[in-house]
Amino acid sequence: MYIYTMGKSTIQRQKIIADLIDEGKITSQNQLKGILNKKGIPITQATLSRDLSEIGATKKRNSNNDLKYILPKDDINNAQKSISRKALKDFVLSVEVVSNQIIVKTTTAAAQVVAESIDNLFFEGIAASIAGDNVVLIISYGNKEALGISKLIDSYLN
Repeated sequence: MYIYTMGKSTIQRQKIIADLIDEGKITSQNQLKGILNKKGIPITQATLSRDLSEIGATKKRNSNNDLKYILPKDDINNAQKSISRKALKDFVLSVEVVSNQIIVKTTTAAAQVVAESIDNLFFEGIAASIAGDNVVLIISYGNKEALGISKLIDSYLN
């Protein structure tokens, strides 16, 4: 079992919250807090409020006049992409191109989060990726694609 850094657990928790909201059934913070507790993710009301704010969650009435949490869907404000960009910025240490492959070095135990974040950003030209403990290996379709993917990942690091 890994011992996660606070930053990593925050990103993972926010990803779970965003996934739950995307299912379209979350109507209150108390309901969300209960679901998270059942999943073994204890959370305070203050932390939950902060997480909801950071991912851009808002309440909106649906056609039945019920209030539900929603996430922004435009490309700039998309919560899932925002979480992914934050993960890259927080956990990627270096990016190196070797032929048609990209080696992404991460902080300890963060490679899985970084690999999923890269998947969630839908970079073109990726054939496959493999995540270890602190390294993600991305295999692209060619050298040109590898350079482009590397530059995209680098752009999220600043």
